[in-house]
Amino acid sequence: MRYHSFLSSEDAAWGEKQVIRFRWILIAAILVLIGYIFLSGETERALISLSIAGVYIFYNSVLNLLLRKFNGASWIRYASSTFDVTFLSLHIFNYSYFFSPIAVSTAASVFIYALLIMLSVLRYDGKLVIFTTAYVILCYNVVYFVRYPQIDPELIPQVASSGPEGVIYKSVYFILMGFFMFSIPKMINRLVEKQNAVNNERREIEIKLALETQRKEIAMQNLMLEQELSKQLNEQKEVILKQNQDLEKLVATKDKLFSIIGHDLRSPFCIQSSLSEYLLVDFENVEKKILYENINAIHKTANSGLDMLANLMDWSMSQNSAFNPKPVDVNIKEFVEKVVDQQSEAWGVKDITINKNISDCVCAHIDEKMFESILRNLLSNAIKFTPTNGEVSIKANNENQKCIIEVVDSGVGMSKTQLDSLFSVNNTISSLGTNNEKGTGLGLVLCKEMVDKNNGIIQVKSILGEGTQFEIALPQRASYN
Repeated sequence: MRYHSFLSSEDAAWGEKQVIRFRWILIAAILVLIGYIFLSGETERALISLSIAGVYIFYNSVLNLLLRKFNGASWIRYASSTFDVTFLSLHIFNYSYFFSPIAVSTAASVFIYALLIMLSVLRYDGKLVIFTTAYVILCYNVVYFVRYPQIDPELIPQVASSGPEGVIYKSVYFILMGFFMFSIPKMINRLVEKQNAVNNERREIEIKLALETQRKEIAMQNLMLEQELSKQLNEQKEVILKQNQDLEKLVATKDKLFSIIGHDLRSPFCIQSSLSEYLLVDFENVEKKILYENINAIHKTANSGLDMLANLMDWSMSQNSAFNPKPVDVNIKEFVEKVVDQQSEAWGVKDITINKNISDCVCAHIDEKMFESILRNLLSNAIKFTPTNGEVSIKANNENQKCIIEVVDSGVGMSKTQLDSLFSVNNTISSLGTNNEKGTGLGLVLCKEMVDKNNGIIQVKSILGEGTQFEIALPQRASYN
């Protein structure tokens, strides 16, 4: 198993650089020792040691270049460890000639070898620790046994463990130390693996948390999208419902128009056609009285048809959603006078009295054409259902920032059933007036719609057999608001 497999080449290169720093310290110590040897007069030994140190310095300098070029390759670590043990062994061998042959087995020499084994750990390679330990034992034993014949036998008992048995003991010590140092990369590897496991677990938790957050965000986005789609669908549903209602309204309008055109509006023209044909065919033989009666009948039906046609056109126009009122300040009294005068023949024939109670200053803010149509229909309706010699009253006054207009007749009145369906376009039944006057059934519907379009309110009160009262509340003139 490669215990340094978890480390990158940069980590191994870093360890080698730490060894290089230590090596410079060691070189400095060696140079100091060489200086001491020079001062002691052992020039030859000093020069030999200096030569070895010079090679050692050159090698240490070149090692930096090798690390940059080969990026901490494994062979550099083995070569470096080999050079360290070899050069230090040479120094110890050389110093043994200066100090004493027994120096090869002293504590200082053993300490240097032990230090080299420890330095091998910095390379993060268990195999390198084994190699360095084995090579240290080899070099130590070679140096010792090469110098052993020159060691004074009398000194061996005086220096602890300086004999061959001591060398064996120290070799065992190196083996034990190497085994212990061999475990350090393994221990580091276990620590790194645990740290990696913790990091991986934390990373997995962070990923799961991120995924969960992302899922929640996606779910929230989907929910918002569904809500938006639901809102759009509801809006489209409302639009479709409104379109259906408008379509139903248009269909009802069409049906009402066809009903009026096919029946009510056709009737006066049929009467006029029949009477005029009768007069044309036998004009010379028609008596003057009968001629007058027929012309009068044609005149009445023509007016009735014109009223129907006017209401029909006004109502049809009011159904157009693009048709908007253009309100202006309207003098009530002027319009009442105008409409009463327009219908003078209708109320004059029945000897109906028109009472007007309106001051000159009463005004309303309303579309002129719509207001005229509203008054015309209300007055026509009152005249239609008021018997001969009856009364119709028109009142107007300003009250609570509103213009209140009342049209009251002394006619036949209405039942509750009639009142409930009075303003409904689906009520196509038009009651005959007191003189059998016909209508379209649109007049009051038209009044209601036009009053609503001008922000007004129309109300009706009626007692069967006693008469009817219509009340309209309209905005006052703009200057009053």
